[in-house]
Amino acid sequence: MDELIRKYKIIVGSKGFFENQVKLLDEHIAQNDLDDQIGNFLELVRLSDEKKTRGISFEEDDKAAIMLVKNNDYLGITESANDRLGSLIEEITSDDAIIYIHNPPKTLATYLKDLHSREEISLSYEKEEYDIKRESSTFLDNMSQIKTAILGQDEAVNEISKSMWHITAVNRKKPYIIMLYGGSSLGKSELVREISKKFFEGKFVEKHLSMFKNDAYSNYFFGDRPNRKSLGFDLLERESNLIFLDEFDKCPEYFYSAFYTLFDNTNFADATYEVDISGLLVILTSNYQNIDEMKKHVGLPIFYRIDKFIHFKQFDERTIYGITMNEIRHHVDECGGKLVEDEVYRRVSPRICAVGENARTIKNKVQEVVEDILFEEVQEADCN
Repeated sequence: MDELIRKYKIIVGSKGFFENQVKLLDEHIAQNDLDDQIGNFLELVRLSDEKKTRGISFEEDDKAAIMLVKNNDYLGITESANDRLGSLIEEITSDDAIIYIHNPPKTLATYLKDLHSREEISLSYEKEEYDIKRESSTFLDNMSQIKTAILGQDEAVNEISKSMWHITAVNRKKPYIIMLYGGSSLGKSELVREISKKFFEGKFVEKHLSMFKNDAYSNYFFGDRPNRKSLGFDLLERESNLIFLDEFDKCPEYFYSAFYTLFDNTNFADATYEVDISGLLVILTSNYQNIDEMKKHVGLPIFYRIDKFIHFKQFDERTIYGITMNEIRHHVDECGGKLVEDEVYRRVSPRICAVGENARTIKNKVQEVVEDILFEEVQEADCN
């Protein structure tokens, strides 16, 4: 094979993983004093376009011997440039360039595979591996801590404990889908965050589906615009295998077809990207009150793709009291001696109902009382 060939390295994973791989290239650059040969992809694309407009050829001295093509670079060029990304890279790099490519779109990945099959380039891969914390010795303690943090939802935590034990005990490839459902502000989102802390080093992808209200967002789900972020783009860039899709009940149903692929397969593909999603844990939240309501609104094709349904019940009086006191203590600590816990409770307790409260309503009522007390101090000082 001719030695004057481009050497491509495809790096699939998060930005942190890409940067760690580039450190090896940095060592090579430092050892060989090659700093002046590193090209900025977007700057060179702009320079190439400018010269073409002026009828000037792109000289060999303009080309980069070392190139980093970061995934955000795809967002900085036109759709037509994305369509010819492989040849565009060739135009701005030398014949024996070293090129690191982060999360390439399908068109570029296919182009490079074809060149490699014909031995026209050197091509290697590095792929980030994702896993869940599997230490059985700490599992029960972790779930016990989660139960302490999520007040009033012991049954829900018990149910997700069974699922988490199953996921950590087996080597499941197909994504596991959990639906947390029930009223607003009962601890569903908090449970997802606790799961991320104990099992995924606090890392997860979070999407609020209530934001996706019209056709303008279809490009995100289906990846129709190669120079725009998409679900596939974000999945490639993920730092863990935990995906949190909040407010699933508020997502328009014409986006559901994207979830069929996400829930059913070990590979997710949109129009621009293809992603290995083996071992993914997807947690959905919704405000549906019961299973029948959920079936009616999401439809059976989506419903039967969900592995487990966990209900969050309304808070009882004991839970409401516990959340109230936690909120009061938070404000007392925050205000550094300006508040007295018993006084705040005395004034807020008549405003809080024994049933029907949630974390948000309690928080708002405690906040109102705290503001009243602090403002009264200002008024008294002014009068004196």
